[in-house]
Parts: sequence; C-alpha cells; structure tokens
Amino acid sequence: MSNANTTADGELRVRPADPSYTAEEYNQAYYQWILENQHYRSHKWRLKWMQECLDPRPGDRIIDLGCGAGLAAQFLSSKGAIVHGVDLSEVAIQTARKHCAQFPQASFEVGDAGHLPHIPDASFDKALSADVTEHCGYETMMAIFREAYRLLKPGGTYFIYTPNPLHWIERLKQYNIILKQHPAHTGLRTAAVIRQALQKAGFEITRQIEPPSMIPIFNWLERLWSMQPIFRQLAIYRVVLLASKPSRPS
Repeated sequence: MSNANTTADGELRVRPADPSYTAEEYNQAYYQWILENQHYRSHKWRLKWMQECLDPRPGDRIIDLGCGAGLAAQFLSSKGAIVHGVDLSEVAIQTARKHCAQFPQASFEVGDAGHLPHIPDASFDKALSADVTEHCGYETMMAIFREAYRLLKPGGTYFIYTPNPLHWIERLKQYNIILKQHPAHTGLRTAAVIRQALQKAGFEITRQIEPPSMIPIFNWLERLWSMQPIFRQLAIYRVVLLASKPSRPS
C-alpha cells in the first residue's frame, strides 16, 4: 500500500500507493487546524465514545493506526496507557511528538498502518483508527484492519470512529448545501460496509453505537428521529464500532 525509502539524513519517507490518499492535503496548516479542533464539541464527542468503548487503563498497550496529530494518543496516554502511533504523514508524526511531549510512554513513527512487519504479532492489548477510514481506499482500509488483527493479542479490542455518510450533515456536504466536504474525505463508508470489512479481517463485532451529533437541541431531535425506521441514518452522526479479536481461533 506504500513505498518507503530513507533519505541521507536517516529520516524515513513513506509514499502512499493508494490514489484515494490525498497526500497534498496533509500539510502543516491541516494539522494546525486539527490541533485547534481539540477545543470543539466534535473532538470531545469523539473522546467520549473512545473512553466508553476502549476503556483505556494504566499499562494498556495501545496502537493508534492513523494517529494524525496525536490527539487520541494524548487522551489515551493521560489515562496511563502506553501508546504507539503510526501515520503516513511525516508532518503528522512531527506534530504528534510535539503535542505528546509530556507523555514519555507515547511513541510515534512514520509508517504504513497496513504494513508494519517490524512489530511482532500480538504486541498490543487494544487498537484504534479514529477518523482514518474516510481518508483511504477500501483495500488500504482492509490492510489496516488485517494489521490491527495481527498486532492485537487474542481478546484484544479495536475501536473505529468515522463519519456516517448518511447523516444529514454529510448529505449537505455531498450536495454542497451550506457545507462543503473536506477534500481529504475520499473514503466515506456506511457502518454496514465497515462491519463487513472488519469481519472479513477476522474480527467479531462487539458493539455498535449510533450516536446523534453533539449539537445542542439538534441532538435531541436526532435521538427521536433515529427511533423510527424511515431514513433513520439521517440522525446517526458517526459510525462507532468496537471489534474484538477472538480469544480462540474460529
């Protein structure tokens, strides 16, 4: 899914082979915007479900596949977890290292989250890909899921968080009504597609949450709308899945 080489200064360079990965979007301005997002309700909403699903505890070994600017790693490290983040973007990794400098148990590397042969099997208790799958093609997503499966210990859990393309906000973006879709969101997928992909990689689906948005008043209306069967996905803000690696081979 990527090509890698090392420059004269010893820095690893990873070149994505996935045409859906819009590498030019992941610049310093993009990650500065991501860091500013940590103060918004949307980020706090993401952390709420991360806490509820992953339940990070002191000593947990967690791999963040597609770690971006390190916001999730910062949160998990603050709970005492030992976190290792991987991302294709060199700028992302530089940003994450600075952002998590106060947590010595947080480490980061430039790499292909779908191909990490230098990391042994069953090295981690938990894994996550938060706001990752919408940035890549299907085969890249499958490679990441398979690598998460390999890297997890039996019984380990994997947290997925990504926009629901059927939610009303995403539909407005799709038709360029008031809102615009971010150009890096090239791989938006429904919960059904992601569930099937996780199962194809060997995971069992442990939990699926269908949250409303974090917007006051709207979220109450969304909760009510999601209780009826007609176009209920319009009210489900994010795809939130927790998968587990079976304790015993099936």
